[in-house]
Amino acid sequence: MPKKIDPAEPKMHIFDAACRVIYEHGFEKTTLREIAREAGLSLSSVQHFFPKQKDIYMYAMDVMLDKYRTRMKRASLEGENSYENAVQRMKQVVHASTEEERMENDIWVKFSMMAVMNADYTEKKDKLREINVEYAESILAMLNEEGYISDADSLPEQTNSLIVFLHGLVFESVIYRSLYDDKTVEKEIRGYLEKLCRLNA
Repeated sequence: MPKKIDPAEPKMHIFDAACRVIYEHGFEKTTLREIAREAGLSLSSVQHFFPKQKDIYMYAMDVMLDKYRTRMKRASLEGENSYENAVQRMKQVVHASTEEERMENDIWVKFSMMAVMNADYTEKKDKLREINVEYAESILAMLNEEGYISDADSLPEQTNSLIVFLHGLVFESVIYRSLYDDKTVEKEIRGYLEKLCRLNA
């Protein structure tokens, strides 16, 4: 009896290859042929799973969203106070500690720029925004519960401010990687949180 192949396995293999190509060349220079070459597959094999380039981009963004959620959850520290938890959770998003995470951040920056100019990807872009809002809200709610934020009415405004800060720091750390090591990222995050908590004191 022929062995059943999980369709997710070749898709993930192609996804990994696509990420490497996008990381090296950007979306605008990525083609299905280049992805197939990187994956060690024929073009027709890739097109069997992803008939159009848009299909693989959509799949890639879904996988990346799941990876992004996982990174956000990973940094929650049991036994730490909410302030230190906030620092570590924000660092987990901004500072890539592995090559895979650096690739993820780089691709998200490139995807966000591409999505601005291509309405086909608006839904994925908006989904990332929803995840970022939920993440920022959870950090601020945690700080609020322990009294670091005294004005609960300001939380919606602070949520947007936190998202802007994180996006800016991610963008900077991707573009100017050599300037943003672990200590520098943590210093920027602590500086932001200190100002936030001081304003709400």
